[in-house]
Amino acid sequence: MNNMMSDENLAEMFTSSETEKVVNEPSTMERIQADFEKSFESVKDKLGDSWEDVRTIYDMALDKSFTMEKKVKIVVIGALAYLVSPVDLLPERVLGPIGLADDVAVLFFALKYARPEIERYRKFKATAQ
Repeated sequence: MNNMMSDENLAEMFTSSETEKVVNEPSTMERIQADFEKSFESVKDKLGDSWEDVRTIYDMALDKSFTMEKKVKIVVIGALAYLVSPVDLLPERVLGPIGLADDVAVLFFALKYARPEIERYRKFKATAQ
């Protein structure tokens, strides 16, 4: 799994034209909004201090007043869609808590990839208040 979940492989997967098509479908954001809280709660304790950043990328993805860089938006929404998807590399239904490892790896990749946009969003929100 380490090789499949490398930053290079994840970058290739999340910046592909297939991922972009999924991200641009309105039903993707609807599914993320419907299932985020439940999925987030299942991985929150595995994220350490990064759980707040995951909440931020979720808020960032939904905030129509904030414009993300296109590639970052694809990675962020793609990672959130992966989190809520019942189809996983390591299914939780079969593997239990071990099955969350791929979700966590994808989220950590997205956080790393989106770090500058996360910081920009936090400044944006701070100045908007």
